[in-house]
Amino acid sequence: MDNLFFDLSELKSCGKNVIIGKTVRIRYPELVEIEDNVIIDDFTYISTSLKVCSYVHIASGCKLIGGRECSVEMQEFTSLSPNVVLSAGSDDYVNGIATPIIPEEFKGGVTKGKIIMEKHALIGANSVVLPNVTFFEGARLAALSLATTDLESYTLYGGIPARVIRDVNKTHIAGYELRFREFIEQEK
Repeated sequence: MDNLFFDLSELKSCGKNVIIGKTVRIRYPELVEIEDNVIIDDFTYISTSLKVCSYVHIASGCKLIGGRECSVEMQEFTSLSPNVVLSAGSDDYVNGIATPIIPEEFKGGVTKGKIIMEKHALIGANSVVLPNVTFFEGARLAALSLATTDLESYTLYGGIPARVIRDVNKTHIAGYELRFREFIEQEK
């Protein structure tokens, strides 16, 4: 099915077994790299540099924003639940004029950065992540949460602002990944 807003050939790269919803909007497709086995659901909007590794799912209604000079990286087995906002760049709302159509010298405080989701990181529905946050391997953010600082490995965070809720079972996740990789090998 063809996309309504961009031609898939405009992407920087696109792997095999990739599903991109018909209504996904990518403002700068030349800045988007997608590996194999990825799903990006409808009504998602992307306006930043993006690298998506294999076995990633971006659910419907997500916004990955920040502009050309910012970036988002999603490593293997990461996932965004519906309506997540990853804001890799942001105005400070205190100084200047906060709108993307105004030249930077009139904007005041602008943060340009990146958001990195390492392997097995997950973000729950309707959560927001601000610039320069890293989800270390296995970190999880519960639904309706706000992440403004890095999230430690195999830890579940939640709330506004996000705080530690509990540990995540790294051993179980590693076991599931091993069994999945064995399954994939058998299917070849």
